[in-house]
Amino acid sequence: MGLLNKALTIGAASAAVYGIRKGMQNGTLQQLPEKISSAVTNMQSQTQVQPTNAIQSIAEQEAKNNNAHFQAW
Repeated sequence: MGLLNKALTIGAASAAVYGIRKGMQNGTLQQLPEKISSAVTNMQSQTQVQPTNAIQSIAEQEAKNNNAHFQAW
């Protein structure tokens, strides 16, 4: 098990080094901070809107359930 973990660790480190090296060569690594910032901004805006939509959806479902319950009587 220890040998497998070492092999996986070496493989992951090698892949990281390769990716960083390629990113530096073709310039995509320089764009990374901008992309991360944009992604974080998008995630923050979505999480601010999502709870409101979830609450509205729950309220609508409860209203439908209540109407169905009263119609059964």
